[in-house]
Amino acid sequence: MTDFKSKDLLLWNSFMGKAYSVSDCFKENGIGVLARACKNEGFDFIIEDPAKINFYTSFTANKLSQRLSELCEIIFGGKSKEEITPFVREWNNLQNELSGILKRKMEAYIEEIAERVRCHKVKVLGIKTWLGDRFLYSEELTRRVNEISPETLVIAGGPQVNQFKMSTLEKSPFDFCIDVEGEETLVKLIHIVREMYSQGYKKTGVINKITELAREGKICNLIYRDVNEVKESPVKRIPLRLKDFPLYEKEDGKVDIAVITESSGCYYGKCSFCTHPKITGKYQSGDIVKILDEIKHTIREMDIGLFRFAGSTTPVSLSKKIANALIKEGVKIEYSMFVRAEDRAKEKWDALVADYELVMQSGLKAVFLGAEAANDHILSQVMGKGSSVEDIYYTIKALKQASYNTGKHLDVGVSFIYPCPLPSDNGITHEKVLEENLFFLQRLKNENCMPDSVLITPGAPLPGTMWHLEHGKYGFELPADYLQTLLRYEYELTKDPSTWPELNISLNGIKFLDMLKMTGLLEKKVREMGYTVNVSDEHCLAARSAGFLGKKGLEEFKIKSDMALLSTNYTFLEESYRKINDYSKYLARKNFIV
Repeated sequence: MTDFKSKDLLLWNSFMGKAYSVSDCFKENGIGVLARACKNEGFDFIIEDPAKINFYTSFTANKLSQRLSELCEIIFGGKSKEEITPFVREWNNLQNELSGILKRKMEAYIEEIAERVRCHKVKVLGIKTWLGDRFLYSEELTRRVNEISPETLVIAGGPQVNQFKMSTLEKSPFDFCIDVEGEETLVKLIHIVREMYSQGYKKTGVINKITELAREGKICNLIYRDVNEVKESPVKRIPLRLKDFPLYEKEDGKVDIAVITESSGCYYGKCSFCTHPKITGKYQSGDIVKILDEIKHTIREMDIGLFRFAGSTTPVSLSKKIANALIKEGVKIEYSMFVRAEDRAKEKWDALVADYELVMQSGLKAVFLGAEAANDHILSQVMGKGSSVEDIYYTIKALKQASYNTGKHLDVGVSFIYPCPLPSDNGITHEKVLEENLFFLQRLKNENCMPDSVLITPGAPLPGTMWHLEHGKYGFELPADYLQTLLRYEYELTKDPSTWPELNISLNGIKFLDMLKMTGLLEKKVREMGYTVNVSDEHCLAARSAGFLGKKGLEEFKIKSDMALLSTNYTFLEESYRKINDYSKYLARKNFIV
């Protein structure tokens, strides 16, 4: 991956000029998989991944961050509305000024990358696209590369393409997009480009050839333009047992929490609001031997002992097998994963608690579970959830009981969608849903089984879900350009939601900004009950690994990391990431002690 001319590929992890989330800097699994595939083929390539705290710190350095940090303490430090009101205008003005500074820096950065593409005669520019501003900058880079390096083929992939599919290419300047798994498709495209350019073909001829092959189904997972239409070639998913380990670089400036794909997709896969089945396809369970080999390889080669399991929802049957293998082999790690409420959880209580005890003994430290709503009519008729309120309640309770029995703390995060669509035939109101959600959480609190974090988001139709395809049935009104707007929509986390751009959607006649206010009301009431709000399982894992213990520690980590993101003063994140990496290395090296 050393820099010299005539590169086959430059792969860019798209960037918006500042950190978006605490997990931005975690090990990059998707790029790691592509890097492994390209290395195996002998390609000459560059990885441009700015999602590293040292890069963020140097890139965003500005004269405003100190004052923004001070204002964060005032505005988000728990003071009354009357106390913070005099400072809100200054905050908004400084955020606008900061946006201008970062925009100018991003323009220079985009120009720099485009120049590298030109100077190194890069054949293919690959872009991992994300939401909002990162997608807009992906388009901006593409336009600039088209101007100064017109023979470079530009291919987009990543989460935005996986979610928005053909809509991603409809109004974008990319030449092609790769959907879902890209390692085989990207390799095939690079081989075609190399061969045709060596024979003197121009980019137009290359595009025509690739389009012809896609039309014939000889290139899979490719989104392409065919005359005046955008189409997608047949989707092919690689069996987990055949996937290579991602290629990570040691001491690469990332946070040493690695991703393990222990399963792919969701074994239920019928929720009406969820995009996972469209992205991951049919559920696949990983091979236990291969999972264990990858964990041990990562420990040995990378000095990493912290992991995130990537599956949409890991069933207890699989997590038990993984736990047994880890314990039998004496592998010492800590990890987080997604779980689903167990069917008939109350009936299976004793066995469920015992299963979770085993998994915790193997190093499980945080889980995330979708509750969505504490109303059975909504769960069945609106969510298509396949779980009852009782199933969700007893699954959470079993997780907490297992934690108590083992004496090992387990962070449990649960999510709610509020406001959400309502059944049309039984008089349920948004107010009733609010009350039932709060009653559910109060019940858990009374039983001493409080989840450690409650995540709350408003209902919105995501591409390809039933809520989107049959949006009228669920009470949504969507504009004609909804997908193109959502594709580029930036959630302006630094500003009051009432000032956000209007998304022009409504639910039961409630406009989007009013939906956000309803979400905020539930958040407020949940906080008043004593819950921590909006900390994910992976952020729980990060907080604990950085030494932030107990409810107070989790709250402190959440507040300080939010302030760092809002102010662009990343001192706290730098220190936290250093502690996480030290702890990850400590865990890894416990495996080498005889």
